[in-house]
Amino acid sequence: MTPLSLVLRTPSGVLLDTPISRLQAEDIDGWFGVAPGRADLIAVLPPGLLVFSDPVGEGFVALAGGVLDLDAGRCRVMTHRAALSRDLDSLAADLEQVLRQRRAKHDARTSALNDLIREALQRLAREERA
Repeated sequence: MTPLSLVLRTPSGVLLDTPISRLQAEDIDGWFGVAPGRADLIAVLPPGLLVFSDPVGEGFVALAGGVLDLDAGRCRVMTHRAALSRDLDSLAADLEQVLRQRRAKHDARTSALNDLIREALQRLAREERA
């Protein structure tokens, strides 16, 4: 069975490069696991949490979304921002900030969409009057 390795990369460089025995991550469909022998995959990760086990023990990564690419036992995660910890409680503030940003981004998109809908309705109303 092919051993797993985890490489976590941000724009500033590699945050983590370690052999792992398992990884749990979340995509749009929910939580999934990666273990030795798992089929290759590519997943889009929303802002949230990764959980992994390596020779040191259990580790946690709060990330601002990203992409996970598993290819031949090499699991690469690319993200704009991430915080790594061995203690889940210490990540709480980082994770809360990531989730706030996720909500703000969603709210901004919703607001922009509502503006476009309002503008389209106003144009239709003007054309009806003409």
